[in-house]
Amino acid sequence: MITLLILFIIALICLLVGCLMGLFSLMGVFFSLLTGVLVGALAGWLAGRFMGTETSFGLNVVLGVLGSFVGEFLFGLLGVHANGSFSSFVISVVGACICIWVGQKISR
Repeated sequence: MITLLILFIIALICLLVGCLMGLFSLMGVFFSLLTGVLVGALAGWLAGRFMGTETSFGLNVVLGVLGSFVGEFLFGLLGVHANGSFSSFVISVVGACICIWVGQKISR
């Protein structure tokens, strides 16, 4: 009987730890997405300042995220790859500047 009780307690502890780890994992995903949005907004805002345009927060996020993809693709074609957070941020800003430049050329 005591062995069954010990096994039951161990099962409850494992269940509780599993639920907590799942919660931490979910929070990690949420904060990772939130960080990506904020860094994208900063990259889009900085690119807008460099290019002399004023945009909203939402458009800054879109420009930053899209600029990240464009920058990584174009720099990858040149054989340049980001090795850290700062270099990835710089590539995102350059990509966002390219997106703004292409947008200005299309709209004219």
